[in-house]
Amino acid sequence: MFRSTAIVRRAGSIALPLVATLAAAEAQAGGFGLREQSSYYQGTSFAGAAAGGEGLASMFWNPAAISFSPGLNVESNFTYIMPHASVDVYDARAPLTGASLGTTGVGDIIDDALLPTTFVTYAWDKLAIGLGLTVPFGLISDAPCNWSGRYYGCYSRIFDLNIQGSVAYKVNEWLTLGGGVSVNYIDARLSNATFTGIVPPANNLYAQVDGDDLGVGFNLGVLLTPWAGTTIGVGYKSSIDHDLQGQLGLYFGQTQLAQYVANAGLTLPGQVTASFRSRVAPQWTLLGTVEWTDWSTLDQLVVRTPAGVASILDLQWKDGWFFSGGVEYQWDPKLALRAGLAYELTPVPDETRSPRLPDTNRLWLSAGFTYAVTQQLSMDFAYSHIFGENSPIDQYPSAAGNTYRGVLVGEVSNGYVDIVSLGVRYKFGELNPQPALITK
Repeated sequence: MFRSTAIVRRAGSIALPLVATLAAAEAQAGGFGLREQSSYYQGTSFAGAAAGGEGLASMFWNPAAISFSPGLNVESNFTYIMPHASVDVYDARAPLTGASLGTTGVGDIIDDALLPTTFVTYAWDKLAIGLGLTVPFGLISDAPCNWSGRYYGCYSRIFDLNIQGSVAYKVNEWLTLGGGVSVNYIDARLSNATFTGIVPPANNLYAQVDGDDLGVGFNLGVLLTPWAGTTIGVGYKSSIDHDLQGQLGLYFGQTQLAQYVANAGLTLPGQVTASFRSRVAPQWTLLGTVEWTDWSTLDQLVVRTPAGVASILDLQWKDGWFFSGGVEYQWDPKLALRAGLAYELTPVPDETRSPRLPDTNRLWLSAGFTYAVTQQLSMDFAYSHIFGENSPIDQYPSAAGNTYRGVLVGEVSNGYVDIVSLGVRYKFGELNPQPALITK
């Protein structure tokens, strides 16, 4: 029986390396990052995101770009992300035995998600403060635990929540400086089938790991206004170190056979975003963004237990790059139209791509608009379609940490994302009050 102490100990020792990854599903900012923090900037594929504008969310990329709109301002965004990616399997073989696992792939390995964000600013003459509640990392990959790549992952989830406090100061008419602190909470759950040496491999044992942690980072920024109608913004977000603490469990059906204390270090990447925003005509504004993300900090992921190092996962990620350009047209005083195009280079090399994170290069097409309901209330709407490239999966037992995962050769295909976003912005207080009526 599987309750045998010897078998439980052996299966547990095998399970540890199989769950030694804390990356979750394909996201929309390379790696497992999420870019969709703003409906306003999504309409231009995030071109101009760090250069200010009406959208309060610019502070997410550049704290110096806090809105200096007088008084209290609030913005909430609700973004529904509908990703799709298939994993086609060409060859899958069991660990150690080499027994064939068939070629059963996954038709859609990525789950939909709703991403809410909120930003609040308060400004005086030269000073502004801001608070942002964002979700900079996450999403979910979900595969049934009887597919051919089950030893490389079944269910992976990252939940991330970030609170960012920022302050900006206008040094003069052309220079604004900003900075702030971010408090980041991350929670991860991962599962996969566990190899027990049975031929053909059984699917009724699986391992699941849960862990969470709280980390702190900082952000800096500068906003330049070289001439009226043009702004140039550069923002820096520091990396955030996490030491995820949690439990590793081994299960037979719903019955837990063993449990271990486990932890893994994870560094969320630093990022530099540079943007410009230039009004080239009374109704036309051009925008652009270049962004670098330091994903190369994810070289190896080491999982530890009280007994020592349990697993080393070889990621070898590269730095990520994002390029976007966009245009905004002020149709009339109430309606602004915008559109944008972007291209993003994945940090995930072909040599280490995993079904837990089937990330690929991608092309963005976006459109959106803002409608000013009143002087105080504005509504933002945006839609994006992302085209993902087909990319290989080549995992072999010879790679670090793959001894008990076997062979998985396949391809990520039919990757695309549809994104719909709605934002609401409100300025408290009376704007442009009418002069008092004087009677004699």
